[in-house]
Amino acid sequence: MEIRQQKHSNKIRFAFGEEALDYSLEDSSGSRSYSVPYTDISRDRQTLVERNQWLGNVGMLWLLLGAGLTAFSFMGDGGPRVSVWFWVGAACYAAYRYRTTRFTIVPTDKGNLCVIDDADGQRILAEIESRRAQQFRSEYDFMPEGDSPEQHRARFKWLHKEGVLSDDEFRQRMATVDALDPARVEQGVLESGMRLN
Repeated sequence: MEIRQQKHSNKIRFAFGEEALDYSLEDSSGSRSYSVPYTDISRDRQTLVERNQWLGNVGMLWLLLGAGLTAFSFMGDGGPRVSVWFWVGAACYAAYRYRTTRFTIVPTDKGNLCVIDDADGQRILAEIESRRAQQFRSEYDFMPEGDSPEQHRARFKWLHKEGVLSDDEFRQRMATVDALDPARVEQGVLESGMRLN
């Protein structure tokens, strides 16, 4: 499955493989690409608003130049008039303020994934989360022989914290561990015996 996004100078490609996401980004500053396993993708989400800094700088420069020329025209014989550079600067600065690209930033071990905030962006984030949970489940959602009940509990707590197990699934896993834990079983027998007496 592949999803591509494009806005202004940003071209982003997400290719969803079985075990890893192939990511590439091309923008005005260059390009980069890498492949990252789903388990190396963080649950953290950050936001970024990108603006064209060149438009902002040129707009301010032309606004100042236009304001200076307009002020200078007050001293001339032709009467006051607004310089064309003022309007050009205002247009550039308005484009800088309103021509933005919003991203959701998803950290990974290899770098940040930039997802443009649009309808496809929500699909991409949902697909990443789904495949991430699926890979965590296939690699870690089991009870290895030889591990202690405390190790099993720690494993399931970690999976729950990573968003892989729902609250109900987490409770079910913990109940299974408790049922197999001899210390817990013995404690339960003692408690039920005390209630009977």
